[in-house]
Amino acid sequence: MLLIIDNQSAFIKKFKRQFLAEQDFDYVFFDHNQPITLSAKTKIKGIILSGGRGTPYEPLNLTSNFVALMNFDVPILGFCLGHEIIAVNYGGRIKKLQEYHKKKETITITKPEDPIFLDLNKTEVPLIKRHSYHVADIPPSFESIALSDTCPNEVIKHKSKPIYGFQSHPEVSGKDGLVIINNFLKICAIL
Repeated sequence: MLLIIDNQSAFIKKFKRQFLAEQDFDYVFFDHNQPITLSAKTKIKGIILSGGRGTPYEPLNLTSNFVALMNFDVPILGFCLGHEIIAVNYGGRIKKLQEYHKKKETITITKPEDPIFLDLNKTEVPLIKRHSYHVADIPPSFESIALSDTCPNEVIKHKSKPIYGFQSHPEVSGKDGLVIINNFLKICAIL
């Protein structure tokens, strides 16, 4: 089962309607401020932390994101705010951009051999972005595997665990974004 923490992102709702509803695997949504209550028989195979407004520090109560990060040893994928939450949780630092970023931007993949990029067969991918912050300093246990003109740490990955953060929104970025999502689901052994 895929666990999704909804941080009030319109994109994750669109992803649910246009992608998840068509899939054959089980998934469960919890709001960012809702306790994660699962049956003892529930087997979580992967977690998605959605985007949303604010920062890992304010104004939303993002407790369920941190609970998920600390209590499940499964692959994790964070989009935008979820990416920032992952970085902060592991000791990284975020910084405010000079202006709000709202456009599709070309992402340069620096580690194309990583499983999350399997079958893209290119090192530049256009992905939708909407954010005011970026990960300025990655945690010591992470590495940057993609960059963009606005973010030197556009995509980060834990060095020894399948934990990924994307500053962008592959979940609503068309064909290339869906390749990334499907790769994550394969990493989770859901597909």
